[in-house]
Amino acid sequence: MELANLLELPEEEFQRFVSEIETGPFFRRLYQREGVIRYQRFPRTDISPHFLELKEEMVADKGSLDVEPMLQNREEILNHIKIMGLEKFKRYFLYAEPGITVQDIARDCDLELEDVERINKLVDEFSIMSEFYHPSALSTPGIHYSKVASVERGSEGFTIGYFPPALVRGRYVIDYEMWEKLDREGAFSAAEAREIKKLLRKLELINRRKDTVYRILEQIVEKQALYLESGEVRALLPFTQKELAKRIGVAPSSISRAIGGRSIDTPWGEIPLKDFFPRPKRFRKELIKEILEQEPLPDEAIRAKLEQMGVSISRRSVASLRKELKIPPSWRRKTK
Repeated sequence: MELANLLELPEEEFQRFVSEIETGPFFRRLYQREGVIRYQRFPRTDISPHFLELKEEMVADKGSLDVEPMLQNREEILNHIKIMGLEKFKRYFLYAEPGITVQDIARDCDLELEDVERINKLVDEFSIMSEFYHPSALSTPGIHYSKVASVERGSEGFTIGYFPPALVRGRYVIDYEMWEKLDREGAFSAAEAREIKKLLRKLELINRRKDTVYRILEQIVEKQALYLESGEVRALLPFTQKELAKRIGVAPSSISRAIGGRSIDTPWGEIPLKDFFPRPKRFRKELIKEILEQEPLPDEAIRAKLEQMGVSISRRSVASLRKELKIPPSWRRKTK
């Protein structure tokens, strides 16, 4: 599967693809027993604080899903998580180090072995069905949105709170020297070695999608920090997909595929990722509209005010954009 196809894969299908790989025998052996695979979290990321929310309105309009038992079962498991605390949950169920047994987790978290297994199953289920538990509220004809994360204010700035636990864990770090050593020592049969090589190629491909999405979110948070702080449209800076592609070293088509149909929660509501890339023309029109809502200035005065705000534009361009906004010239507005 090529990166372009993986970037376009809907979130639920991608998470199912990851889950199938991580529950496979070769992944479990390389991760749990051999230490060939480990996770590396992305900087300034965490699980979304909305992870523990149980929203009853999600019950409506879910087709053939047997929703009520699913939510009731989840509520019981979430109570266990709340009692043990988020720190232990993250330590043992999100970022568990190889070698920690189910018995160790049960003892330290004061849980039954059955409860540990149920929480592990919830993590897998939540990764696959995060769209069910935290559906998008956006309604755009012909577009289905998936919420991938929330942007949260913290003591040291904004952080990215992922919804699917599989994204919270970050990227895979593969110890190829360890794998080659095990292979040389005959730890795997020839057939097993071929399957493991296929597995490692898939993990690298998953890493590339995770890296791309993370770096897009990271750049959005950095570039549009003023907007995230204030919620004011005028604070949303011009930002092109081409500019972002150059910053993170990918093709512009990869940016387009990665942001299509995806959204994030912000302090000001749910926003499609594409809305963080306003074209300069749209950006200037919004500024002109805001200026004229405050005062009926002539075009030259608008141009001067925009110049003070760091936006260079000609008086003729101001007039053209004002006409597109269907706002008459200042002398006509004053006579009304």
